[in-house]
Amino acid sequence: MPANDSPTIDFNPRGILRNAHAQVILATSGLRKAFLKRTHKSYLSTAQWLELDAGNGVTLAGELNTAPATASSSHPAHKNTLVIVLHGWEGSSQSAYATSAGSTLFDNGFDTFRLNFRDHGDTYHLNRGIFNSSLIDEVVGAVKAIQQQTDYDKYCLMGFSLGGNFALRVAVREQHLAKPLAGVLAVCPVLDPAHTMMALNRGAFFYGRYFAHKWKRSLTAKLAAFPDYKYGKDLKSIHTLDELNNYFIPRYTGFNSVSEYFKSYTLTGQKLAFLNCPSYILAAGDDPIIPASDFQKIAKPANLHITVTQQGSHCAYLENLHKPSAADKYAVKLFGAC
Repeated sequence: MPANDSPTIDFNPRGILRNAHAQVILATSGLRKAFLKRTHKSYLSTAQWLELDAGNGVTLAGELNTAPATASSSHPAHKNTLVIVLHGWEGSSQSAYATSAGSTLFDNGFDTFRLNFRDHGDTYHLNRGIFNSSLIDEVVGAVKAIQQQTDYDKYCLMGFSLGGNFALRVAVREQHLAKPLAGVLAVCPVLDPAHTMMALNRGAFFYGRYFAHKWKRSLTAKLAAFPDYKYGKDLKSIHTLDELNNYFIPRYTGFNSVSEYFKSYTLTGQKLAFLNCPSYILAAGDDPIIPASDFQKIAKPANLHITVTQQGSHCAYLENLHKPSAADKYAVKLFGAC
């Protein structure tokens, strides 16, 4: 599918789901997670856990779902396509949106691989170094390893939030993969991390608290895996995202400042100018975390198409707690046409 022929998305939420905050809260709520676990029990229980050599001594891991060779499919055109799904910051292969997208794609004839970033999805013990968002080379290495260990006609990539940012950066580096990508979809991708951090800090109070709590929980788990790290005492007195950034980035990322670190994975300016594979961005005008103005600041090569819906919040796109999201259905149409 040419990048300027993006499929249409039909999204008309009703009632409380017209509220952006309600969307993002309900999309990751216990109710939503319970529904997904119950409805997609077989998908989750039959996933194969794989650890991947991502290069330079790094190991990443994820969950592969493949249809049995004897299974009949009502979607034969999708049967030899693998969609690699990338979660967001402090998410995992078990996150609600990754599970929802993966299971919806699987139900429509695609095989899926839900990849965990370093220090996500209980993989703290696999690598000594602490996760940071500049680590694109190991994600490229993991995607390459997936391609080398499988045999599909087509490989597609889908990412949410920070995972969407990683997906677009992988697409820019497609020449380093084992095989080309048939299509890349970034849902509500982080484009300018500094702006996103401002939105988290200045928006509704619970966003900043939520991510600070999850980040601290991950850092505590990392400390349990590598007790010789010495930040445990300091971590107890750090409470906000700004405090976490100012403490950990200069000490554990190789960057001298928070601003230098953010620039390492910023996608505005000409960062996307050399996209060679069909790439698509799905974003929402009411996203409380990704400023809509950032989409005016990115390069727009012929292979990139951007769809901005009026509503959808941040990676939510819920019309019903008990159904696939509109983003999931959009992905099925998009990858089915790639």
